[in-house]
Amino acid sequence: MMPIQFFSDKKRPVHMGSYPLERLERTQSSDLSNVPAFEPLSFVRADEPLNLVNAMEEYQSMMDVIRGGFTNKTRSSIPGSPQARADHLKAFCYFQDAAMVGICELPDAARLANPVRNPGIENLSEALRTRQTKTLASGIDMIMADLKESMEAPPASIDHHTHALVIVNEMARDPRAGESGTGWLRDTARHAAAMRSTETAVVIANYIRLLGWDAVAHTASTSDIDLNVATVAAGIATVEDGKLSAPYIGDRFSVAVITTTLDLATDKPLRAKADQPWLRTNGPAW
Repeated sequence: MMPIQFFSDKKRPVHMGSYPLERLERTQSSDLSNVPAFEPLSFVRADEPLNLVNAMEEYQSMMDVIRGGFTNKTRSSIPGSPQARADHLKAFCYFQDAAMVGICELPDAARLANPVRNPGIENLSEALRTRQTKTLASGIDMIMADLKESMEAPPASIDHHTHALVIVNEMARDPRAGESGTGWLRDTARHAAAMRSTETAVVIANYIRLLGWDAVAHTASTSDIDLNVATVAAGIATVEDGKLSAPYIGDRFSVAVITTTLDLATDKPLRAKADQPWLRTNGPAW
């Protein structure tokens, strides 16, 4: 059942999103040492061939292939204000139905010594070498050529990246016990949310590169950084009982992150849930 809306959000700026994150108490810095380690998400259910996750695998792999790419050598004219840039990119994310967006300077603690790579990329590579395109749709040859070019490109380094833009998508509800026709949806909510955040991250990373700044998307299945650390540093979640918890959502969300050389205004980390004033964050105004 949808909650009753008492207050209009007609005049709410798009870059602020649907949730009142501006009401939350924040701190100057956060302890990242207790953040649970990022565990990559597998999009293979070999023991459940009819599960919907298997149908997501190739698409997620395609997104992981094109998460980086060519950066325009000619930089576009953009606002000089880091805050204006941040507001613009957040609005773009919310336009693509992100639940929450936060920005931070990329912490050293978030850089993975051993980057995570989606094993489905290798399967996709083999398919691209051997598969014959079976569609007459306009432009498909160009898309396939771009995909093959991205596949053959060496991995991009993010050593020089300075900022991270964190994108959160909520998970849909799980099927109820005994709900008919839902067997193929078992444990797919996190994967579906991860795929949606991946789409947004890949699109906006490409947008930033077209503007002339380097950017790479990091997803639940392919990443050079610890997504959990970036999420806490960007003021999107706190560690509660050993798990990440986002305000108003809890732990039912998935994340994708863009790292970039573009200078952006950052968000401060959140105070722990117990330190948040209920009246401001969950009271009548919310």
